[in-house]
Amino acid sequence: MKKLILASIVGFASLNASAQADPMKELMCKGYTDAIDKGIKNTQNPKQSGKSATWVKLGDAYLDLGLSCGTDSSATQKAYDTYLKALEVEKAAGGKKAKEIEEILKSKRLGDGFLQQGAAYYNSKNMVMAGKFFGQSSKINDKDSTSALYAGIVDQSLGNNAAAIQSFKTYFANGGKDPAVFYSLAQIYKIEKKFPEAVEILKKGAEIHPNDKDLKNEIINTYISSNNIEGAINDLEKMVAADGGKNSMNMSNLALLYDSKSQEINNDIQKIKDKLSKGSTDDLEKKLLSEKDKLSIYEGEIVTLTAKMKKEPKTAAATKKRIAEVTSQKVAIEEGIAKINGEIESKKASMSGNSDAAKLPALEAKFKELKEKALSYYKRTLEIDPNNYDANFNLAVLYFNEAVETKRAVDAMDMKTFQAEGKAIETKACEQFNTSKPYFDKCKSLKSDDEAVSENLKNLERILEQCKK
Repeated sequence: MKKLILASIVGFASLNASAQADPMKELMCKGYTDAIDKGIKNTQNPKQSGKSATWVKLGDAYLDLGLSCGTDSSATQKAYDTYLKALEVEKAAGGKKAKEIEEILKSKRLGDGFLQQGAAYYNSKNMVMAGKFFGQSSKINDKDSTSALYAGIVDQSLGNNAAAIQSFKTYFANGGKDPAVFYSLAQIYKIEKKFPEAVEILKKGAEIHPNDKDLKNEIINTYISSNNIEGAINDLEKMVAADGGKNSMNMSNLALLYDSKSQEINNDIQKIKDKLSKGSTDDLEKKLLSEKDKLSIYEGEIVTLTAKMKKEPKTAAATKKRIAEVTSQKVAIEEGIAKINGEIESKKASMSGNSDAAKLPALEAKFKELKEKALSYYKRTLEIDPNNYDANFNLAVLYFNEAVETKRAVDAMDMKTFQAEGKAIETKACEQFNTSKPYFDKCKSLKSDDEAVSENLKNLERILEQCKK
């Protein structure tokens, strides 16, 4: 889009250049040059130099040359400086004609002269001077959109972002509506990390050009660049509603955003679960029960041995020795139980102020809602465009990841739980893996050389072979 704007300046400058080949123009330009020479001599005459009209005539000659000939790259600037001298002379003489000269300094003709000079410098690739003259033209012709546009373009190319922003704003204020300029200004705002301003100017452009898809898509890109997924989703929802759900690209992008958002939330869920698992006392509680069972066995043996010692005095010495051994083992178990209890209490204390567990239900509900929306829009996209590669691939990955999550639950089970529940959950995971395969197959048919798809399919086929066992 930027190239289209720049080309318009080149075209403008070419018009001036092409005029040089006209013999009549050459004759006219010689007349302007002669007028300048005569005017300079008059300003050197003590009597004539004290009159503002002398300086105005010289300024007019310079401006004529700058507007029509292009033989002097600083002719308009010389005209401007000469008019300033005329104003100075007039004010020194009483200032009766000062207003007339001030009007010349603000005239469209002078502004156009700077515009012509700027175009000539631009055509010769002198961007600094081109920017200077375009800027001067814009200041003089402050209601003109053309000079503001050119000033903005050159400032942008030079990296003078603040000046470019102001010039483009002036362009719009003066009635400019080129969609490429809305786009260009948005790019500057993005470079400056002013994402809300970028979105605002793109939306203004989209309002003026409702059929311009580039502007609307750039709004979404800007939201994504600034990590404002919610804003992107809201605008895409409006775009889908406006086109009646007939634009597969809009729906595919919306599905992807919902999908990405759901994965962000799922990552938060997994972090909380991992944190909670580290603070879980389940394993310690099981170990504690096991140690207490051992303790009761040793306590029972001590009771039995004590009774035996009373009934069988002859073996009392041996029984006493055994009682001492069992008592020592009992004490060790009691110490172990005390240590486990301490660990349990410590973990419970560390988790007592943790509010993460309370967040889980809401996060899981949000994850489910977003995933269902993603699924819905992916499927709606494929109803319109069955060969939409992105929708097929993302849907395949969504089902695959869903299966991985299900399988993870099986892998975390102990043997007892697996024997009771594991097989049914494994079957569910295999069904989910199997659901993803047709979408990967479709991607393979659309892009047979896509290495990512080929690798995913190989991995998936290995998993499905395991599911058959």
